Amino acid sequence: MILLQEVHSQSPTDEATLQAMVICYRELHRLDLIADMYAKAHKVKPDSEDILTALFMAYVRLGAYKKQQQTAMALHRLKPAKNPYYFWAVMSVFMQAISDEKLGPTMLLPLAERMTQKYVDDNKIDAEAEVKMYLIILEEMQKYDVALEVISGPLGEKLNSDVNFLKTESARLLSKLKRWPEANAAYRKLLQQEPDQWSFYKEYFRSLFRLKESNWRPEENSVLEDPVDYTLEKAVAFLEILVTQSQSAERPMRGPYLAQLELVHQLENMNLPKEDKEILGNPVDLFVQYYKRFGDRYCCFTDLRTYLTLLDMKQKDQLLKQLEVECPPALDSRDESVTSTQGAKALQRHNTVVQLSRHLGQHRKLDHEQRVEIIQDLMLRYRSGLNFGKTLTSTEFQYSDPYICIVAHLLYEGWKEIGDWSLLWQAILITEMALSNSQYNFQLKLLLIRLYGTIGAFGPCTDLYDSLEIKHIQNDALGYVIANHVGRLGHFNSAGMLYDNMLRFFTQNHKDTTEHLISSYKYGSFTQVREFIKFRERLHNSMQYASATAERLLLDMTLETSNHSRTEDILTYMDIDPEKDRTVWPDLRDNRDLFMMPSWDPPTSTSVEELHKKSFGEEYPLAGPFRTRLTTFLSLGVSQLFLDAIKCVLYIQSLHDLGQDKTDEEKEELMKSKITERLSDLISKQRGPLIVLNENKVMFYPDRLENLVHLTETIGFLTLLTGVCHQLLKPMKMGRRSRKKKDQAVAKDIDQLQADTWKKVWKSYEASFKNIETYLNQKKKYLTTFSL
Repeated sequence: MILLQEVHSQSPTDEATLQAMVICYRELHRLDLIADMYAKAHKVKPDSEDILTALFMAYVRLGAYKKQQQTAMALHRLKPAKNPYYFWAVMSVFMQAISDEKLGPTMLLPLAERMTQKYVDDNKIDAEAEVKMYLIILEEMQKYDVALEVISGPLGEKLNSDVNFLKTESARLLSKLKRWPEANAAYRKLLQQEPDQWSFYKEYFRSLFRLKESNWRPEENSVLEDPVDYTLEKAVAFLEILVTQSQSAERPMRGPYLAQLELVHQLENMNLPKEDKEILGNPVDLFVQYYKRFGDRYCCFTDLRTYLTLLDMKQKDQLLKQLEVECPPALDSRDESVTSTQGAKALQRHNTVVQLSRHLGQHRKLDHEQRVEIIQDLMLRYRSGLNFGKTLTSTEFQYSDPYICIVAHLLYEGWKEIGDWSLLWQAILITEMALSNSQYNFQLKLLLIRLYGTIGAFGPCTDLYDSLEIKHIQNDALGYVIANHVGRLGHFNSAGMLYDNMLRFFTQNHKDTTEHLISSYKYGSFTQVREFIKFRERLHNSMQYASATAERLLLDMTLETSNHSRTEDILTYMDIDPEKDRTVWPDLRDNRDLFMMPSWDPPTSTSVEELHKKSFGEEYPLAGPFRTRLTTFLSLGVSQLFLDAIKCVLYIQSLHDLGQDKTDEEKEELMKSKITERLSDLISKQRGPLIVLNENKVMFYPDRLENLVHLTETIGFLTLLTGVCHQLLKPMKMGRRSRKKKDQAVAKDIDQLQADTWKKVWKSYEASFKNIETYLNQKKKYLTTFSL
């Protein structure tokens, strides 16, 4: 850094030196010094286009929009023939506008519009990016009519990179202007060209209902350039045309079929006469029609799930009966005349029926024996389906894998209902077996992580998570899958590595998005500038980022501290100061992806949307996130231990400040015995085995491990507080315990799969206790450093 400062002070201008310093400053996270370096270089060589360009990009890294504007205008004056520099200034003004709620609408946006309009009037617009920049400004100012004129005029001819951009943009602007007849006609025309584009249907229906609400009719004797569907009858007829065209197409399209269901769905939520709501007939027929056409696709269930709320109980029973009739019988996988494709399609058709049946609540009505019968039937179908997948590559999923996911859910439900841990163990074994046949099935891996976490075995989760090859944004979206388990099950070293990897991603993300921003300016992709900034802010405000940061700090405070002096050094390095905390807590975003694990549960029990709203609730079904540690923390009673310990620290602080004669008997007694007695009592309650095998039955006690980890961490934090007390008491010249955890039980070697799975679970428990033991030994040594 000293060498950098020395070179920096000399205001270098040669490219090699500047680039080398940029690399160094980026690694040091001193982007401000990059800008300062190029600003000084510009003063030395004011006519250098390269230095000015680099200075502009340095301000892009900092998000200094005003300085971006000034630098871009300097570039424009230097090279007036180069349009991109001028539009860099325009984009910089626009970014100032959307960042300033007061001056943006009144001064900055009009300025950006005038700057662009000047080039339009002078006929200097010569690139598509410049036209799009103009459209961005007009839309932000809600001048949709002007924007429509732009794309309809000569400038629109420059928008040729996307074949349908002009048509889709015109239709969108017509909707914004509430010119519903023209918007309806435009989207109708687009749907004829792209009948599988769902966003077109949504806008088509929107315009349809606005026309219906206003009782719009074409003027008498007028000739419409394009047809307008202003009645339900016309819309139904149009959709039937699209369905007919789809049936004769080489590749059947789902859009027209789903559009019929969407129309029924929207009509159901409107205050309309009964005959209008039933204009498409019995919705059951639409479901069956869709199943006949697309029942062999994996997306069939998710497509139909949204619309199942249209059916009453009688219609739901009717639908299931009709689907069972339409569902083909199970094909014999040993029959050589049955191709793998035929077998796979028959499997998926049946699987779709099972998924819909479960979502409609049929599995909730089962008793234990009926549940076992269904599980046995699904397992038979799974094993038979493996024969159809013999020719699949190792990276492809087995056709019958979805059966295993449903079986695991049924076993999990059985465990929750009757408390038989053997059912959960069977779910693990069955899913492990399926994964051995389908090694790249991420859904099976996510399922196993959840199941292993439930029995308190984190060890296998690490390999499963690593095999998912989580990259980039997935660290934010899926990090919770494993982060929920690593700390609570005592794998402290693994936790440190996990949080380090996550934080490395979030740190790197800022660098990456900055470079993407620079590229957007360089290549004129102005529409992406705003998107990249939103993306960066979303990740910066990620709940997972804030959580991983806090957890990493807590780990460092306890794992990396061997004495109080070391603790003080670490806390000084962390520079924790609530007054300087730049985290905007209300702006934190929950970016978790809760849809990765499949769920077919009835909406009343596990709507994924509801799970997301209750994102930190305490107990979820198998497809939801695992509960937080808060429940255990509160129920165990360690929260009160912390409060009492802090009271002791504050009391000793008061003695230190006010004098030793200001004693308090109650607090003296609290320090002498109450905290240690309660801690000892809590630890003694956790004694007992983690696993018990009895007459082919297995019992797990994962709560004991989780409680022990909580208590271990509590000892660590109490040790730190004790160190604070020691530092206060030592100048005043005033005048442990251990824990042991045993468990036993040996897995019975039934077959290789079960033996291997037992080995992984047992190894995980051993790792947990080894981590706990190391942790406590370190705290024991910490305590021996205290002496008055």
